[in-house]
Amino acid sequence: MAKVTVNLDPMLKILKKRKLEPNGKAQKFFTSEIHRHSDPYVPFQKGPLKSQTDVGTSTITYKMPYAKKNYYENKGFGIDGLKRGGRRGPQWTKRMWADKQKQISKSVAEFIGGTSK
Repeated sequence: MAKVTVNLDPMLKILKKRKLEPNGKAQKFFTSEIHRHSDPYVPFQKGPLKSQTDVGTSTITYKMPYAKKNYYENKGFGIDGLKRGGRRGPQWTKRMWADKQKQISKSVAEFIGGTSK
């Protein structure tokens, strides 16, 4: 019987090779993609809500004091609002994800050197 020896890199090294370490480049890329694709869904009247954001490694913070209220209660009557035939309105990240999840999954898979179904 032949003896087989398998030498594997440590798990963190394998994950880092694919940019998948905790708070790594893949997470930053994913968060950036969510932010970029959500932009056309964010309510808009004059612009500060969608332009005043902090994009972190795994968070997107809309800094205007009325952001939370708009996220849950926006009626969609602004420029390109839902009530005017557009996409802008409440819960913009959830609605964007429903529309764009396959596209974002594909771009993240390509970013880490893989493929998406």
